[in-house]
Amino acid sequence: MLKDWFAGVKKGTSQEIIAEKYYTTAVKKYDAIIAGAGPAGATAAYFMAREGMDVLLLERGPYPGAKTCGGSSIIAEHVHKLFPNFWEELEYERLISHQAYWIMTEDDAIQIAYRSTRLSDAPYNRFSVRRVKLYEWLVKKATAAGATVRFNHHVSEILYEGNQAVGVRISKPQDCIYVANIIILADGANSLLAEKAGLSRRVSAHDLSLYAKETIALPAEVIEERFSLPAGHGAIIGLIGYPTAGFNGTASIHTFRTSININVGLAVADIAQAGITPHDLIDRLKAHQYIKPLIKDGITTEYGANVIPEGGYFSIPELVHPGSMIIGDAASLVNGVHGFSLAMWSGFFAAQAASKAKKHRDFSVKFLRLYQQLLDESFVMQDLRANAPQAKWLRDVPYFFDLYSRVANEAAYHITKVYTIPKKAKRHYIFKKITSMQPIGKMLKDAWSFLKVIR
Repeated sequence: MLKDWFAGVKKGTSQEIIAEKYYTTAVKKYDAIIAGAGPAGATAAYFMAREGMDVLLLERGPYPGAKTCGGSSIIAEHVHKLFPNFWEELEYERLISHQAYWIMTEDDAIQIAYRSTRLSDAPYNRFSVRRVKLYEWLVKKATAAGATVRFNHHVSEILYEGNQAVGVRISKPQDCIYVANIIILADGANSLLAEKAGLSRRVSAHDLSLYAKETIALPAEVIEERFSLPAGHGAIIGLIGYPTAGFNGTASIHTFRTSININVGLAVADIAQAGITPHDLIDRLKAHQYIKPLIKDGITTEYGANVIPEGGYFSIPELVHPGSMIIGDAASLVNGVHGFSLAMWSGFFAAQAASKAKKHRDFSVKFLRLYQQLLDESFVMQDLRANAPQAKWLRDVPYFFDLYSRVANEAAYHITKVYTIPKKAKRHYIFKKITSMQPIGKMLKDAWSFLKVIR
């Protein structure tokens, strides 16, 4: 028995051996190093530090969220389970109690909206939040838990001893090395670190979407009047059809405390094909007759863009490797409904695996695999797996959002308009009108293909 115990200890210790060529030049050795201080990386750092791990969180920007702009919404229940009553600490913008979708053409908009006072009760549903404020809060949580954070540190490569990740190299001006038992990649969409290390393939332009964002300042009371909101409450409007200029894509409006955030996103491949710029899409949307009144007299205070991986389940790389894990956007763990939540939960699951690996002193795939197992058992991977066909479907039916926005609005126009003909004749006329835009057989085929990919 004693012999078996000694053999186990020896095996565990061997996982912690750092190659001498790195160790002698390293600044310090940590339990874990995280590249990227976004929602995934900062959440992982917080939960690992809370478990007593010595964690180094590295961010290439000068402060949390330096590379981001605008904001989005967070799902209250998801974040509440990770950070109980987070709304008492996080500086959010508005409590979302109004959700709407507009199906748009150049001249029309079918508006579907839902309001409820029940969405205003704890633990709430959504909050609009600025990215910088969310990132800053998460990094402060990680620091308070004991994590070390270094800004202006660009991780240029992962260092290996054999196939085991053992550290990272920081590019100039620091030009130094840090070593650790576990390396976690949270460097965002199109992770160059993972690609350079051979942990993931080059991301296709079809699997990346570029979102242009603009923040327009307006007084709080003006926003509440224009969106018919109670004080402190907010609205999110999803925009379909017209905003993406004939391509499948999404756009939205988020209300902040004293500003409105507009964003439009398309696949990078579609942007290249169309020869348009994100700025063109934003200007085009702002000029729409139903958007102009919402932003009238507003002042643009921020403009930018960011890339989001939207290839879905089939674009997710292998997430667990000897001594390393990939989390958040770097792992293509993105679902439009859940927003930041998937990144944060992936950071939490990675922290559980890292903590277990440290306790067993074994940083091989054997123990880090717990990260993948926790993901698979959670809503994160279950939703991504259920919706796996969507990315391919969007490429196969590129006209869907534009065409059927036009069909829906054309039908709505004629249903609303009063004619001096019998109702039966009117129904026949409307049927002929919309089937001239798309044959009924093709409509049914497209509708069936749509239903098959919605889970």
